[in-house]
Amino acid sequence: MLKLKIICPIAGVGKRLQPFTYSKPKAFLKVAGKRLIDHILIKLKSTFPKGTVIVFIVGYKKRQISEYLIEHFSDYFKLQFIEQKPLGFSADTPFFSGLGDAILLAKDFAIDDDCFIFLSDRLPMEEYSSILLTYHQGNCDGVINIKKVENPQFYGVTVLDTNDFITKIVEKPQVHISDYAVSGAYLFGKKSISRLFELLEEQSKIKIVNGKEHQFTPIIEQLIEEGIKLKGSVMQKEILDFGRPETLLEGNRYLLSESKLKDPLYESMFKSGNIVDSKIVPPVFIGENVRIKNSIIGPNVSIGDDIELEKCILSESVIGDGVLLKKIISSNSIIGDYSILEDLIKNDITIGDSTYITTSNMKSF
Repeated sequence: MLKLKIICPIAGVGKRLQPFTYSKPKAFLKVAGKRLIDHILIKLKSTFPKGTVIVFIVGYKKRQISEYLIEHFSDYFKLQFIEQKPLGFSADTPFFSGLGDAILLAKDFAIDDDCFIFLSDRLPMEEYSSILLTYHQGNCDGVINIKKVENPQFYGVTVLDTNDFITKIVEKPQVHISDYAVSGAYLFGKKSISRLFELLEEQSKIKIVNGKEHQFTPIIEQLIEEGIKLKGSVMQKEILDFGRPETLLEGNRYLLSESKLKDPLYESMFKSGNIVDSKIVPPVFIGENVRIKNSIIGPNVSIGDDIELEKCILSESVIGDGVLLKKIISSNSIIGDYSILEDLIKNDITIGDSTYITTSNMKSF
């Protein structure tokens, strides 16, 4: 496994998380004080040695992604970037040919080695090392991380035999076949990787119609039908899915419950005057340069950097960077970066970056 190659397809637009993804890739959403991609790469650091090569398949917001990753992670990983070109544009937003074609772009990079693929919207609370262990112990050609979920219709779903070998895999099944969903990490050994890329290449030549994409799951299904032995690595801890607003809030809740804050009651912020006449109901994450006045915040609220909150009651929410909120009462909401909101009583708010909703002459700070 010394020559293990790592691939991360991160080219897509993240339509299910619009409007947040109009201005940034979905992996850049900030939860519990870190971007999603930060949480994932920190997990990878604990599993893979320094100097491991990761190739990112970029497309949408490619410059934003590459510059950020180089600045924050090139001291540990060797980073490479391959661009997936869009098929076209819809109202200035690109659309791509799918996950299968994104992974195919890494063929020359990974063809002769064991290959680990991870997705940027799933975060396992266990270490990735379990998938490596399953591969070495499993007498198999590859391993897929799986987890029992409550809503399998939203995922690629696997059927296992008594020895945890995958006998069937279906993308977003309309009829219930299993509760074990693919959880964003795959390992393919040398025997299976060459055939995987052959099948991806064949698929890439099929003309795309009616907005469909070249997917990855049907290729894995064909590998299984051809006798490639893929094993399921069943995760015991949560695997957080950040692909939809409702699951993003669930992931936020879980990360906050697991986080170890140095000052969980924010006594230092009360003493410094950054929190005035307010109550913090843990767990809450508060970023840097935050001012809170006459408010009740929590539980399960992630607050970014450079924030001002006044006369607010907030719970179960994610607040981006540079936000100004005044007289807001809300729960189960996601508020994008650099937004200004005033005089609003409403749950389930979902607004993108730089939104301005106010009834007075409030100004940015």
